Amino acid sequence: FISVHDVLLAVAAWEVVNRGSAVALAALCRRRGFILAAGDASKVIAQGPSYVVSFFHALLVTTRGMWHVARLLQAPLSAQLKIPADPSDPWYAASGSEIKLTNLLFVSFLLNDLGHMLLSPALNDTALVIHHLGFIGASFICASYRFLPLPFSWLICGEASTILLNVRWGLLASGRAETTAMRVVEPAFALLFALARVIGYGAGLAHLWFHRERVGEGVPSGVVRSLLLLLLAGYALNLSWMRKIVAMGRSRKRRA
Repeated sequence: FISVHDVLLAVAAWEVVNRGSAVALAALCRRRGFILAAGDASKVIAQGPSYVVSFFHALLVTTRGMWHVARLLQAPLSAQLKIPADPSDPWYAASGSEIKLTNLLFVSFLLNDLGHMLLSPALNDTALVIHHLGFIGASFICASYRFLPLPFSWLICGEASTILLNVRWGLLASGRAETTAMRVVEPAFALLFALARVIGYGAGLAHLWFHRERVGEGVPSGVVRSLLLLLLAGYALNLSWMRKIVAMGRSRKRRA
C-alpha cells in the first residue's frame, strides 16, 4: 500500500520541479529568440512550469509502464491480475514492489497537477479535473487491494501521448505554430494518442473482459465494479479527446 507520507513527499518533489521550471522558463523568456512574434511570454511563464512537470512525468512513467508490460506479459495470469501475497513468489517484484513506485509517481503527479489546476483558472479544465480525480481513485483502489498490476501498466503507457502534447503546447505558446516542428509534432501526437489511448487501452479492456471471471478474485465485488466503471469512463474520455484531435487536424488541413 502507498503511505500518505510517501505520497506527500512525492507531491513535494514534483512541486520542486515545478518551481525550478518556473525559474528556468522566466530566464529563457528574457533571451532574444526564445519567444517569437506570435508567442506569449506571460503565458509561458504562468502556465509553462505545469507543462514541463507533465512532460517529465509522462516520459518517466511511460518508460516504466512499458517495462512493466514487457515483464508482466511473461507472467502467469494470476500475477497479471493480482499481486502475489508471498514476497518469495518469483513475480512478487514485477507485479508488486516495482509497480508500487510507478503508482506513487503517477498518483503524486496527479495530486500536484490537480492542485495547480484548481488554483489557476488558466490551467483549469473540467474534463481533465474529472480525469485526475478518477485515476487518483483508481490508483488508490488498486494499491489498497493489490490487484490489476498489468492493467495499471498498460494504462500508464497511455501517458506516451502526453509527451508530445506538452511539446505541442510549448511550440504554440512560444510562437512556433507554423514551423516544421509543429507540422511533425501534431500528426505524431495524434498517431501516438490513437496507438496508446485508443488501441492499446482498448486491447487492455478486451483482455480484462476475456478474463472477467478471474478479475478481482478476493476483492469485494462493489470495488471491482467501481474500478471497471472508472476504466470504461476513462476510455470514453479518450475517445472523446480522439474525436477532437481528428477534428482539429482536419480543420488545420483545410486552412492549409
